[in-house]
Amino acid sequence: MMLITGATGNNGQELVRQLIALGQPIRALVRNPEEASGIKGPNVELAVGDFDRTETLDTALRNIDKAFLLTPAAERFVQWQVAFIEAAQRTGVRHLVKFSVLHASPTSPATLLRWHAQTEQHIRAAGIPFTFLRPNMFMQEMLRQADAIKSQAAFYFPFAPDVRLSLVDVRDNAAVAAKVLSERGHEGKIYELTGPVALTFPQIAEKLSSALKRQINYVQVSMDQWKQGFAATGAPGWLIDQVVELYLTFVPANSVVTDTISKLLGRPAKSFDDFVKENANGFG
Repeated sequence: MMLITGATGNNGQELVRQLIALGQPIRALVRNPEEASGIKGPNVELAVGDFDRTETLDTALRNIDKAFLLTPAAERFVQWQVAFIEAAQRTGVRHLVKFSVLHASPTSPATLLRWHAQTEQHIRAAGIPFTFLRPNMFMQEMLRQADAIKSQAAFYFPFAPDVRLSLVDVRDNAAVAAKVLSERGHEGKIYELTGPVALTFPQIAEKLSSALKRQINYVQVSMDQWKQGFAATGAPGWLIDQVVELYLTFVPANSVVTDTISKLLGRPAKSFDDFVKENANGFG
């Protein structure tokens, strides 16, 4: 039996779907069962738990061999992950798969990358066999720009036109996680997950234009303008600051392209062209 955390988020839901398709029995940790309708299946058991209540983590991890650790970006990120790692250690988990981030490092200027490195080190120190998955920025992040693309035929980021990102599809992240959880031999490995090519944002605009059959433009905004727009969505100041730090590390580090997905899955990583075609309705 395996335990999946973060099961109601984009990556977690896709992982649950793929594990169900593989016929794997799973337990999903959720705070509110009423919000878990999207992850129900014949072999899915729900465990109600909270990262702030360690006794619920111990209960959820009972009789679990493998666990997938994914928590949202939050001010208590490190405390939550450490609490889960310690619960996994107490309950005898034999393999812990952590969903991390590309270029996690204790010396990174980005807080989130330092947090991931800190919790990776905690797993190493705990002595639990581990696999770290380190994906790049998700293609699905572009769907956050869908309203602007529909109404203004444009999307906005604070990146120079020559910045390249090897965006990765959430479905590939989940496929790798499902494989790692379903097989032996991935212990002690760190997998960096990227798309098959690093694209500039004007190239992304061209691909959107081609798929949607209308002109879509990329507009570079200043970091201050981007922060104001993010703040208007109700995002807290600490999160805005973290994303700014993260974005500033994207040059040029996140242009790297790896062949990890193709090697592990025996097929090419999903392309941005495929992603846009499959989500054309979402982009209008």
